Amino acid sequence: MTDEDEVARLRLLDEFLEEDEPDLDDWHAELDAAELKVKKARLHDIRAMLDRDAGASVVSIDRARLRAELQKAMASDIDTPLTLAARGTHPDDWDTLIDDLAELERMDADQPK
Repeated sequence: MTDEDEVARLRLLDEFLEEDEPDLDDWHAELDAAELKVKKARLHDIRAMLDRDAGASVVSIDRARLRAELQKAMASDIDTPLTLAARGTHPDDWDTLIDDLAELERMDADQPK
C-alpha cells in the first residue's frame, strides 16, 4: 500500500467518524474498492516477478547426488552443521537443504558465462 492509499484510507475513516449518521454501505463499498486496488497491485507485482523469471534455466535435480554431496560435506567439515544451524536450517532437514542446493545450481546456470 502506498502512502497515498494510506492517506486516502485515513481520510475516509475520518469522514466516516465525523458524519452524524454515517452511511455504512458507502463506506464498505469504498473499503472494498480500496482492497481490490491493493489486490490488483499485488497481482501486478507477482506477474512482474513471473515475467522476470520466465527466462530462467530449468535444471534437473539429482536428489541422490545432492544428498551424497551434503552428507560428504557434513562428515568432512565440522562447521557445516553449525553454519546450517546459524541460518535456521536443521542439519537433518535433507529436503530443505537439497532444495537450497538445487536453487543455487539453477542460479548458477542462469549466470552469463
